[in-house]
Amino acid sequence: AKDVTIAAIPEKPSDRAGILAQVADVAAWLRGHGIVASTVVPEKTTDAIAQLDKVAADVDAGTIVAGAYGHSRLREWILSGVTRHLATESRRCAFLSR
Repeated sequence: AKDVTIAAIPEKPSDRAGILAQVADVAAWLRGHGIVASTVVPEKTTDAIAQLDKVAADVDAGTIVAGAYGHSRLREWILSGVTRHLATESRRCAFLSR
């Protein structure tokens, strides 16, 4: 069986409990299909890109699978864009789905 790590980064600290439940559900579904899955939900920081890169490095991820969500150009210019980073600057393979 292949080992995978499911990570989610909350947008707000209050989102953490709900996200923990969601990644636990995904991990249980994967385990039911013979995939060894662990979960990581770090505390929210101001730099989601750095946090995602750290989690990927900590688990030695070769590929990041992520949802590709668009935001307004102003928001992405001010806050940066995780999707843009994964598509253009990440050192790891990225599989993006919308």
